[in-house]
Amino acid sequence: MQFRLSLLGALTLVAPDGSIATPRMAKTQALLAFLALADGRAVNRAALQDLLWSDRGQKQGRDSLRKALAELRLCLSAVEPNPLETTGGPVRLRPEAFDIDLFSQGARCGVESGLYQPAFLEGIDIPDDEFNRWLCRIRLELDAQGMSRTTPVRQVSSTPCTLLPARPLFEVGILPVDSAAGDGLADRIANLLLNDLITLFDQSSLIVPYDFRHMAGAPPGIGPDVMLSLQVSGLGDTFILAARASHVGSARVLWSAVDHVARADLGQEWVNGWTAATFDKLIERLAAFDGFDAAEHHAARMVVSAVDRIFRLTPGELGEAGRLLDEACDLVEASTVFGWNAFLTAFRAEKEGRERNHEMLERAEWCAARATELDRHNPLTVALVAHVYSFVLRDLDRAAEILAPVRDASSRSPFLADTLSMLHFYLGDYKLAHRFAREAVNTGRFSPFRFSFTTSLAMSELMLGQTEDAARHCKAALAQHRVRNGHLYEPTLRTLAAAAGHAGLRDEGRAALDILGRQGGYDPLERLKSGDTPYPNPDVLKVVRQGMERLNVQ
Repeated sequence: MQFRLSLLGALTLVAPDGSIATPRMAKTQALLAFLALADGRAVNRAALQDLLWSDRGQKQGRDSLRKALAELRLCLSAVEPNPLETTGGPVRLRPEAFDIDLFSQGARCGVESGLYQPAFLEGIDIPDDEFNRWLCRIRLELDAQGMSRTTPVRQVSSTPCTLLPARPLFEVGILPVDSAAGDGLADRIANLLLNDLITLFDQSSLIVPYDFRHMAGAPPGIGPDVMLSLQVSGLGDTFILAARASHVGSARVLWSAVDHVARADLGQEWVNGWTAATFDKLIERLAAFDGFDAAEHHAARMVVSAVDRIFRLTPGELGEAGRLLDEACDLVEASTVFGWNAFLTAFRAEKEGRERNHEMLERAEWCAARATELDRHNPLTVALVAHVYSFVLRDLDRAAEILAPVRDASSRSPFLADTLSMLHFYLGDYKLAHRFAREAVNTGRFSPFRFSFTTSLAMSELMLGQTEDAARHCKAALAQHRVRNGHLYEPTLRTLAAAAGHAGLRDEGRAALDILGRQGGYDPLERLKSGDTPYPNPDVLKVVRQGMERLNVQ
C-alpha cells in the first residue's frame, strides 16, 4: 500500500484507498516535499526549522514545526506503521510508502516527448527567504537535468539536505604554530598538542575543527566562529606555552592561558592532561560567550548546559539536564548527544531505582542504540553507551564488545578510561580496573567529572584490600564536588562507608551512611539486598555490605 505523491504541479497526496490526503497548510506541504526528496534519509529538526521558519525565534520555530509534523502525521495515518518517523529527534519518511511522480518513468517520458511539464511545487507561496532559495535551486537543477534525460531524477534528492546545516556546532580554526625561528622541538611539541586537541574537538560532536596550519589563511567561504593560536618557546629547561582563542567577528578573547612545563616532565601523560584540560576550558567558554546568537549554536549550548547539570547531582538539575538533552536530540543528529542522553537516562533510572523505572531504561537503551548507529568509533560515544549497557542494563559482554575497538584511546579520553575501569571492576579484574582508574584520574584532573574518576579509583582499592587508600580517595572525591551542590555522589558515599567500615574508621563511615540515607530517602543496607542493588558483581556487593555492617548501622 502506497501513497501517491505529486510534486510536479500543485502538491497532491492521494491515500492508498484513493482519497485525497493533501495537507491543508502550505508549510506542511513544503515539509512533505523536502522529506520526500531526502529519499529516506533522516533530517535534523534544526534544518527543517531553518528551511521553513528562518524568521522565527527558536521556541516559536520549534512549536511551528511540531504543529506541521502533527498535521503531516495525521495525513499519513491511513498506513500503519505511519510512514513519518519522528521518534527521538530527526525526521524521515519511509520511501517505500510513496509512489512519487518526480521519480517515475512517466515524468521522464513527459519531458522527452516535449509535452508541457508543470513546475516543481507550482503555486506554492511561502514568505520565507530560505525556503524560496531552496525552491529556486531545485527548479533550476530539474531544468538543467532536463528531468533526467541522462541521469536519474532521484539524484536531486541529495540537494536539499546539503543546503542547510547538518549539525549545530561551534567552529574553531587552528592557526599556524607560532614558535621561535629554528626551534624545531618547540614546533613539534606545539603540533603534537594541536593534533590531539583537534581529535578531541572532532570526537565531542560539539566543535568542528578547521586546520589552517599549512595555509596562509582561511579559504573563501570558510569562516570559523573562533580562531585558536598556540605559541611555544623554550627557556632553559622549561617550555612556555601560550594559548589564545579569539572570536572572529569581534576580536574578543574568549580564553587564554600560559603554561610552563619542564623538559623532564614533557611526556605523553602531560600532553594528554594538557589537551583534556584545554578542551574542557574552551568548551565552557564557547558555551558562555554572548557573541554567538546563530541558530546553529543552540543545540550545542543545550548539550554543554545539560552536561554541566549532570554533575550537580540533584534531582532537579538531573531533570533539567534530561529536558535539555531531549530538546537537543530533536535538533541535532550527533552520536555524543544521543550518548549523553542515554547516559543520563540510565543514571537517573539507577539512582531512582531500576525496578521502578522500566520505561526509563527502555529509553536509555534506545538512545544508546541510536548513538552507536551514528558513530560506533567515537571514544566518547562508546564510553557513554558502554556505561549504559554494563552498569545499568547489566550486559557486561555487550559492553566489552563495544569497548574493544577503542580501548587504546583511553590515555586521551578520561571518560573512556573510567568506563574501562568500571567494566573490569565488575568483571572482577581489580588490578586492571585500578590501572584504568588511575589513567582517568591523571588525564581528567581538570574535568568536572573528576570526582567520578577518583571514586572509581577508590572502588578498585577497596576490592584490592587497600581500604585506607580507598577511604582517603573517597574523601578527595567529595572535596572535588561543587560546593554549592548540597548533593553528593552516591557511589562515593557507599564506597567511603564500606572502606571506613573495613579500615576501622567508624565515625567517618557512619557519617557517610547517614548522608546517603538522608539524601536518597532509603536505607542503604536494604537497598543492597533488593533488586535495585547498584552492584552487578556479587563479590563487590559482599565486600560493600560487610563494610557497612561493621559500622553497626542497621
